[in-house]
Amino acid sequence: MDIKKLWNETLGGFILKNILIAIVIIIALAWSALIYIDYYTHHNESVTIPDLRGSYVEEAEIQLSKQGLFPQVIDSVYVPGRKLGTIIDQIPAPNSTVKMNRPIYLIINSRQIRQVALPDLSDISYRQADAMVQSLGFTVSSVEYAPSDYKDLVIAVKLRGRTILAGTKIPEGSTLVLVIGNGQGNVMTQVPFLKGMNLEDATQEAVTASFSVGAVNYDVPPKGNEGDYIIYRQVPSAGASAPAGSRIELFLSKDKERMNETFDEDKNETEKEEQFF
Repeated sequence: MDIKKLWNETLGGFILKNILIAIVIIIALAWSALIYIDYYTHHNESVTIPDLRGSYVEEAEIQLSKQGLFPQVIDSVYVPGRKLGTIIDQIPAPNSTVKMNRPIYLIINSRQIRQVALPDLSDISYRQADAMVQSLGFTVSSVEYAPSDYKDLVIAVKLRGRTILAGTKIPEGSTLVLVIGNGQGNVMTQVPFLKGMNLEDATQEAVTASFSVGAVNYDVPPKGNEGDYIIYRQVPSAGASAPAGSRIELFLSKDKERMNETFDEDKNETEKEEQFF
């Protein structure tokens, strides 16, 4: 039997022919797949990643597009001293080589400075207060000493020359000044007039006059509107003599009519203080 007849007319020839055809198809498909993979992955093609740090994302996008790459922001943090919105790190690192059409992952400096609430630092030691503010991203630039019966305890906190209250939200990275007691509170000083002021202004005035704010009392508990309240009563009363560094208790209300109220206990207390000293 000749080969042609065996190939076309026998079962064995039919099976063998189909096996050979299948092998040819598999080889062709594998070859095509390899060619496509090389094309898709840009085999043997690579570009060098530029240093994008310090640039804005929009600038990086233009720069990367020229090399067939594109940026992708994966995180945002706040780093003091860096321009807001600029790139502070990149993955892969600068001067690395990658294939085209790949993302370059970026970490940028936050476009807005995070606002952090100032903790209550009153009556804690300087070292503890310094550690607390640093843990929150603040720094202490200097210390001011003021009359007080207790040495090295925090009396007040200042930002840009103004006393700020606990709970006030200030920019992360702010530089603060701590007002610290010097342990010399036996000097008699005249109590300042604080009635009619809001709590923030009264605190500023008290610290300037070598006093500190003690208990703060509201006739109606505030609901985030502390700025609407004014002081209608203070103990000791304004004009009385008191040791420098002592505390002034404050009473606040939104009702301005309470400014006209008189309190016999305040008068009696002031008279006792003046007789004692």
